[in-house]
Amino acid sequence: MTWAWSAVAVAIGVAVGGLLALMGLRADPLPLRRTNHAGRRVPAVLGLAFVGGLLLGAVTTRALEGGGFGPVEAVSMAAVVLVAAAGLLDDLGGGEERGFRGHLGGLLRGRPTTGVLKLVVGIGSGVWLALVIGGGPTRVTATAVLVAAAANLWNALDVRPGRSAKWGILALVPVLAVAGEPGMGPVAGAALGAALAVLPFDLAERGMLGDAGSNPLGLVAGAGLAVILPTPWVVVAAAAAVLLQVAAETVTISRVVEAVPPLRWFDRLGRRS
Repeated sequence: MTWAWSAVAVAIGVAVGGLLALMGLRADPLPLRRTNHAGRRVPAVLGLAFVGGLLLGAVTTRALEGGGFGPVEAVSMAAVVLVAAAGLLDDLGGGEERGFRGHLGGLLRGRPTTGVLKLVVGIGSGVWLALVIGGGPTRVTATAVLVAAAANLWNALDVRPGRSAKWGILALVPVLAVAGEPGMGPVAGAALGAALAVLPFDLAERGMLGDAGSNPLGLVAGAGLAVILPTPWVVVAAAAAVLLQVAAETVTISRVVEAVPPLRWFDRLGRRS
């Protein structure tokens, strides 16, 4: 995939994602309102805009280019749809349980949550993508862990305006720069464009990604990194994602961010004062 077509994928992702974000915010569906970090109820529609921009951007780019999707790209988009659907169910019907401990605790008490379904779909998507990306047993195992952990980690990042989208953009830039035909191609480009489109609305606290957007964003970021990184670094990235998830369940990522000045600066960049 040439740089020109990569730019087309980004541009279409921006256009479609931005348009869908404006439409969703104008509609402002009450069932998708969530309480943000400041206690305000905002519509969690930016995730649907992100997913729409990703899918339509990738499909349109390939149609204009006149080519077909590779297996990694096709499975990535299928996994995005599955994870987004599970996340949307959690956005619509999720209770107070959050994180691994909350969802697994509810399951052990005989009260399975929509979050458990989301975890199962995320793990299954990670295994599916790992098998398609391929490699030796170490690479396949690390890829499965990285993709599943990243999908959940980006959801844990979505507790402050713009945090999840910013880190998604930061991860997708090198993926788009390195991944070619056998890799993520237009999927990474359209995902980057869609994330850029929804970021201003997220930073302004006009909307949220919600589970329907943060989980797919993490999945694409994790899959993209698994495609471009050599096996030892895939193992390192998988371990880092798991450790950050543990931090989210214990000390919280926000405390970690506030304790490290460069992370604190990046986290607050562009956010409302």
